Amino acid sequence: MFTKIFKRVSIQSLISSYFFCVLASFFNTYCIKAGNIDLQDLVITIVLCFFLLIAIVIVSFSQARRLNTSFGAIHLLSFPLCILLFNQEGGLSYNKAIFFLIVLIMVNVLSKNINNTTSTKTFFMLGFLGTIISYINIYYALFFLPPILIFSETSYRNTKNLIAFCVAIIFSLQSLLLLSFIATGTFFYEPAVLKTKISLSGVYSSNDLVWTVTVFIAFLTATIFRPSEYKIKAQKNNTHRVFQFMLIWLLISIFFRYFNLYDGTGKWLESLVPTAFFIGIAIDVIKSSQIKNLIITVVIFAATSLKLFNYGLISF
Repeated sequence: MFTKIFKRVSIQSLISSYFFCVLASFFNTYCIKAGNIDLQDLVITIVLCFFLLIAIVIVSFSQARRLNTSFGAIHLLSFPLCILLFNQEGGLSYNKAIFFLIVLIMVNVLSKNINNTTSTKTFFMLGFLGTIISYINIYYALFFLPPILIFSETSYRNTKNLIAFCVAIIFSLQSLLLLSFIATGTFFYEPAVLKTKISLSGVYSSNDLVWTVTVFIAFLTATIFRPSEYKIKAQKNNTHRVFQFMLIWLLISIFFRYFNLYDGTGKWLESLVPTAFFIGIAIDVIKSSQIKNLIITVVIFAATSLKLFNYGLISF
C-alpha cells in the first residue's frame, strides 16, 4: 500500500505525504499534552505542518526536479515516519524556523545545475545565506563546508567565484550588524535558545533513545551503506551535492545535540530533515514491495506504541 502511493513524485503523493505528516504531528502533540490540546497547541502544530510541507517539497524536488518521476519519491514517505519517531518536545520553536527556511533554501540552491554561467550567483547566494545562520550562532559556520567543498572542484576554482563568495559574506555581515544595532542597540544577536559554550551536561529522556537509533541508522546509510544505484541516479540528475549537504547537516545536528548547544525544547529538531532524507534512501534500498510495506507498518506500530507508553498514556 505505502510503496504504491509513494512510487512517484506526484500531486497525489505530495498530498498524501502532507496528510500523514499532519496526522503524525497531531499525534505527537496529543501524546505530549496527554490529550489536553488547547488552541495554542493547534496553532503551533499547524505552523509546524506548514514548515514540514515546505521541507517535503524542497527535499523531494531537489532530487526529482519534476513530477511523475520515481527518483526522490521515497522522501515523501520517510518524512511522516520520522515525524512519528521524532522526539518533538512540545512542537515548533519559532526561533529555529528561520534557520530551517534558510538551510532549505541552501539545499534548493545546491540542487540546481551549477555551471560556469551560474556559479558566481550560486557562490554569492551560499555566502549570503551561510552568513545569516552563522550570525544566529557561530557554530552554524560549519554550513560553509558545502561551498568550500565545491571550491575544491577544478572547474569552479577561480577568482571570480571566490570574490563573489567573500563579498556576500562581508556585505551580509555588515547589514546584519547594522540592523541589529538599530533594533537592539548592540551589534551582536544573542538568541535564548542557542548556546555558544560547549557542555556535555545534557538532559536526555526516554524519547531520545528512539530518535538516537533513527539518527544512527541514517548516519550508517549516509556513510557506510550508501547505495551505488542511488549514487548513479544522483550523478545523472546532478543532485549529488544534496547528498553531500545532507550528510554535513546530519553531522552538525549530532554535534549540536552531543555537546548540548541547545537550550529549551526541540534539542533534536535540527536533525529531522537530514535524518528523514537518509532514512528514505535506506527504505528505498529494499527491493521487495511486500517487505518494504511490512517494515513501514512495523515502524508505525512500534513508534505509536512507544510514544504512548513514554508519555504514560498506555502501559505494557
